[in-house]
Amino acid sequence: MNQFPELSGFKCFLAVAEELHFGRAAVRLNMTQHTISQNVRKLEVSLGVALFRRSTRSVELTASGEALVPRVRELFSKAEEAVLLAKLAAGGGNPGGEALSIGAIDPAAHRLLPVLLRRFRNRFPKTRLNVKIYDSSALLKALERDECHVGIMRPPTNSNLLKYRPLMSQQFVAVIPSGSVLAKRKTLNLRDFINERVFTLNRFELSSFEAVYDQICHAGIELDTTVEASNTAAALALASAGVGITFLPEWIESIANDSVVLRRVEDLTHQISIGAGWRSDSPIPGIFPFVECATFVTSPGKASSIASDSTNEFSHLRSSEHTSIHSDEQSIVGIPN
Repeated sequence: MNQFPELSGFKCFLAVAEELHFGRAAVRLNMTQHTISQNVRKLEVSLGVALFRRSTRSVELTASGEALVPRVRELFSKAEEAVLLAKLAAGGGNPGGEALSIGAIDPAAHRLLPVLLRRFRNRFPKTRLNVKIYDSSALLKALERDECHVGIMRPPTNSNLLKYRPLMSQQFVAVIPSGSVLAKRKTLNLRDFINERVFTLNRFELSSFEAVYDQICHAGIELDTTVEASNTAAALALASAGVGITFLPEWIESIANDSVVLRRVEDLTHQISIGAGWRSDSPIPGIFPFVECATFVTSPGKASSIASDSTNEFSHLRSSEHTSIHSDEQSIVGIPN
């Protein structure tokens, strides 16, 4: 290998490796699927190895791809840390006494946002902070209208004005009424929910919810069409009332009560991500430092420092008798999405 591969290739590779889907990776990076495929192919040619096994129905990592993933994550973590430290050391993008308006969707407000605000405030105490909680569509509109400077949000799907940097992902869990026989099971697979009363959250503007819906239906689960929920709180309320079982991102542990039990489903593999979004043409000096701090403190290498700031709120969720969803080292993934 005479020349080091371009970082864009590694960036596209990591997105596809984490999504296992070229289309979702394209949405996540705000690129076309063709560009993602080209960059990955160029990286494979440069390295001289195949990184993915592709078919018309699935994308899987090869042994070479699996070996590369943690190293690429470390590469970007170190690069982002170097950029942040270099700019801050030189005073670049250093905010002063101006205001920074930060918006966040409700799931981020419970764990992630306080950690980010604490770290940013400690480094930039003179910046005046204005924080507001939005739903996803309202936050997107606020950013586009420049009513909010930076948002902690889902990936935007139809916005050409915004830049987006993913921060973390989280898996879906089954939300089961505590009286159900499934609540006592140690391990669960999707087939266990056949003939149960199951409903889904109708958030098809978010690709992750649509993918979960498709996987549930493909497993042969017949959905209860008499029950509809438009947001997470409504779906949780219905499950808590014993109306049925649903599948939600695991951040809901922070607002769930004893009326439901949350369980990892072994073959429900889809994840939902959260990140920072901002207008690329915004002149506000505090945006760049905030986004860089957010990236820095949510990087895999900083998991232990995040864990010291927040207890592992999902430690009781179990996929087997002996293993909880998150160890202390992985607790960063448990921050709400």
